[in-house]
Amino acid sequence: MGRMLSNARLLDKLLTGEYLPILNLVKNDPDLSIEMRIKNQPKVYYNKSLLLTLFPNRKPELLAVGYWKEDIQPILDINFPESYFDQAKKLVEKHIDVKKNIEFTIQQKISRDNNSLRNQFLVIDMEYQFAQEKVKNRTSGKTRFDLVALDLKLNKIMLLELKQGLGSLSGNAGIDDHFLRYQEHIIHQQFQSALREDVKGIISSKNQLGLWQFNASDLVLQVDQAETDYGYVFAAHSTAELILYKQQYGKKYTTLYLDAQADNYILNDDI
Repeated sequence: MGRMLSNARLLDKLLTGEYLPILNLVKNDPDLSIEMRIKNQPKVYYNKSLLLTLFPNRKPELLAVGYWKEDIQPILDINFPESYFDQAKKLVEKHIDVKKNIEFTIQQKISRDNNSLRNQFLVIDMEYQFAQEKVKNRTSGKTRFDLVALDLKLNKIMLLELKQGLGSLSGNAGIDDHFLRYQEHIIHQQFQSALREDVKGIISSKNQLGLWQFNASDLVLQVDQAETDYGYVFAAHSTAELILYKQQYGKKYTTLYLDAQADNYILNDDI
């Protein structure tokens, strides 16, 4: 099953062994997320930045040198990982620009606030990427989907792209450009099959690790019958932005709206 933690040694390390303090820290830190990647490599992210990669048979891979080459490299004590993550977060904050940091923070908060069966949408993954060489006749740039969510009401796998502010809507990586990239992927049966298997694997793994406060076993069965759809999450910073977006794109593309100033970012098809 795609992106499922299937390595028994790694699972033991996470659930009862040396990686348990890291897993517990991630569970209790709303700014961190652990995402399932291929080759049994769970990765810990902060605001889209990769802080840590865990492996079954070798030491964890730490924050990339580009973040700390002009500073001090953070050191990981796997028994007491708090210091490492505190330092790594500060280095990330210094490295990324303010505009991107706003978008990354919104994305992480969307994931955190839509992690319950009480809501219509359950976000299960961020920065999802399919093997690019398998997508025929694609555009030159690599494609990542900001969020993968399950529409629990309509039983759909939703690939979502986050847009915040009107400046993000046009040009390269704009609304129309991203929709073209989605079309390039979805026409391939191999992509559809891989996505479904990945979603099932991600759900199973996060359920095993106790990353959700509910039992997600039944969701794996539902995914086999789920359709795949694409849409946008538009984070409006003002009523004027919301009105302009709806005038230009509201009827053209499936869009979930949120108020960027709100206390929670629970996804809705209207504010």
